[in-house]
Amino acid sequence: MRRLGFAGAVLGAALLSGNVGLACGDKLLVMGRGVRFQRAYAHHQANLVIYSSGTQSGSILTNSKLQTTLKHAGHKLQMVEGASQLDEALKSGKVDVVLADFADVAGIARQLQSAPSKPVVLPVLGKASKAELAAAQREYKFALKASDDEIRYLTAIDEAMKLRLRTIAKL
Repeated sequence: MRRLGFAGAVLGAALLSGNVGLACGDKLLVMGRGVRFQRAYAHHQANLVIYSSGTQSGSILTNSKLQTTLKHAGHKLQMVEGASQLDEALKSGKVDVVLADFADVAGIARQLQSAPSKPVVLPVLGKASKAELAAAQREYKFALKASDDEIRYLTAIDEAMKLRLRTIAKL
């Protein structure tokens, strides 16, 4: 009888405790494609500028799935087309990272260096071999391939923000 009374008391306390039992399973998991919980939100939220020169090569970065992923991670996106729009965005002083096609990076390098916010550039290579990617990563630390998945983009942006914050702290 004592055991039954004790079991009833424990059961009653458990039912009246008010804690809600959460369902198991990750809401971010989609059949075979998931996002790690740690990568769901950016460690360092960035003001991103996606630069397009208006040529077909800029279409790599206009992928709506990539843009949606970046927004969901907490980044603020701004699309610019051409050097004049990029100059306006850089003058605002609120640019942390510039994503641009690798072919366009050389043309905008002077603008990026003279910007007051000193943004980090992340060049994106279209169809590049391993040797071309390695050369681009030696020149620009965070070079990406267009075919990389969204997680790789998020990781590269986060690493670029860490580097940027370290360099700003040294100044």
